[in-house]
Amino acid sequence: MKLQKGDKVRFLNEKGEGVITRFLGNNQVMVEVEDGFEFPFPVDQLVPSDPIQKTNPPRKEEKVIPAIENNPSEKSNVHTRQPDGIYLALIPQNQHFPSAGKLDLVLFNHTEYDIYYTLSLKEQGLFSTVQGGTLGPRRQADVESLTPQEVDNWATIQVDLLFFSEEPYEYRAPVSEMIRFRGVKLFKDSTYTEHLLSGKKACVFEVLPLEVKASAETKPLTAEDIRRMMQEKEKQQPLAPVSKPHLKNQLLEKEVDLHIEELLDNWSGMSNAQLLDVQLKRMQQELDEAIAMHLRKIIFIHGVGNGRLKNEIRRVLSTYKGIRFHDGSFQKYGFGATEVIVT
Repeated sequence: MKLQKGDKVRFLNEKGEGVITRFLGNNQVMVEVEDGFEFPFPVDQLVPSDPIQKTNPPRKEEKVIPAIENNPSEKSNVHTRQPDGIYLALIPQNQHFPSAGKLDLVLFNHTEYDIYYTLSLKEQGLFSTVQGGTLGPRRQADVESLTPQEVDNWATIQVDLLFFSEEPYEYRAPVSEMIRFRGVKLFKDSTYTEHLLSGKKACVFEVLPLEVKASAETKPLTAEDIRRMMQEKEKQQPLAPVSKPHLKNQLLEKEVDLHIEELLDNWSGMSNAQLLDVQLKRMQQELDEAIAMHLRKIIFIHGVGNGRLKNEIRRVLSTYKGIRFHDGSFQKYGFGATEVIVT
């Protein structure tokens, strides 16, 4: 019997069983055992534990997202289809009084891709991973149930995603996005609206919309691209130490988050062009102030998304004299930040 992803198997040479999560090549597969860990095993050392089983069941932390369709009998112009994308949602356990009681944190993979994901919390400038793994297409993963007192500890969540498929697929660039909860809003019933994927009231955060096709700029890096980037890095001269006495006790570096939720409390009804205009105006304001204050460095956090905000930021930066800019620290920001050096 040919083994498939999702099959439950037993080990020939040792006790135990697990579920096949992916194929590695060289006649090996990854198997998730009962304690949640994954290990590689040769295929010839595995046998189906349930030969009758033909379907690929969800992994134990996954649930299938129910299909969502428009009601053809409705003549309303309201578009009820949930766009493809990755979503993080806070779903109140008390649906009648959403702001009372616990909130279930759930990750939704509403795409045709499999994803590798990690969720990390930021504390005192450092990140710690709280959950990670793979999540199949049109599936959801329960992350945590939070009491009102615990919400503040989860106020900043770093979400990192890699897209793949067992079948040939269209490439999508990795995603690294920081999601921030505003604790005050979570205690208002009006914050929670009907969520199509869960069928419940929820506060939903869009990690990545997939309605926009990947552009040519998101194609995979080649070995030549990496070599050229390394050469450019080597050409950069180290910064001279700042010796201006009047700046001695001042902050010489600044970090500015341009995610729209950090700039506006309410942006409903605004177009993408209007939101972009708000972000660019804030960027220019912060940059002008940094130059006037003789700051040494300013970092703009723009996220990955479809790349439009990043491209617009760099277009504006190219019009300034007396600065240079490049990607921010990959270890800290992934592909989601631009660092500006004031010379």
